[in-house]
Amino acid sequence: MTEKNENPIPNDNNKSIDITKIPITTNGFKWSFTSTLLYLLLHVLSIIMPTVMVLTFFNSAMDSNLFHWRILLIFIDVLAWWGSYLLISLLLGKLFLILLKLLHKPIEGIFKIDQKNGDYSYFCLRVSVKKFIFWIWNNFCFPWVSNCVFKMCDIRADFKSTMFDGWSDVEFIEFGNNIMIGQGAQIFSSIIIRIDNEDYLLIKKVVIGDHVVLGAKSIVTPGTIIGKGSTLGAWTVTHINQIIEPDWIFIGNPARKYQPAQKIIEESKKQAMRRLVDTGERIKFDITQFSNGKK
Repeated sequence: MTEKNENPIPNDNNKSIDITKIPITTNGFKWSFTSTLLYLLLHVLSIIMPTVMVLTFFNSAMDSNLFHWRILLIFIDVLAWWGSYLLISLLLGKLFLILLKLLHKPIEGIFKIDQKNGDYSYFCLRVSVKKFIFWIWNNFCFPWVSNCVFKMCDIRADFKSTMFDGWSDVEFIEFGNNIMIGQGAQIFSSIIIRIDNEDYLLIKKVVIGDHVVLGAKSIVTPGTIIGKGSTLGAWTVTHINQIIEPDWIFIGNPARKYQPAQKIIEESKKQAMRRLVDTGERIKFDITQFSNGKK
């Protein structure tokens, strides 16, 4: 059986709630006026600063003696403006995140969805800043830059891991080394839950060990701990606070044990076989013919 963490956590009303019984929902947040204003402000500031740089050198760039060179090398100008925009957006985003964390320290727990609730309102502000950063940097042409931005947002992520095709929250997430996130996979450290007909924000740290593979469209929910060398199959969904044992393959919704990862490794070393369609006979399949240049 899958091991669970049955310890409830208190919400902001000091009630004990068994969050393992709560269904999975969205981790969406409400765009308040303040978060929307902050999001737009970051965009404006990021565009203004490189634009000022362009205008500063506009007259010299349009000089008749240099104009033909500017036309030939216009892509350098475009890259310079774009690169400045990227770097400034990241630095501004990081600066605002530092300020928000100084004003209100992020904590784990269950918080009422109300802009008057400081934990929730500051959560929305932090998310709006991170959406701004990742919206820009995920459109970069190199996938490794996402890992760089994770690091800038205080998320431990190595450059060998492939995290470009999925989505991950960037708060209360701990990544191991050499992990792989499949296309459309999602890692949530925060979701919206309903308790007694009221909506609450749940924030719980997620830990993903070394050499973990998350299959396409899989979902990791808050409080999940995934052991080293484990794999979540495609469309697999963990439940809140679930513990995925090391070196196991989990499948299904909710995630359940399928077989040890070592078994797959052992099977891959066995003689490859193929089945004849007409007779159903199984015969050996020589895969070496594809590795030594033979046809």
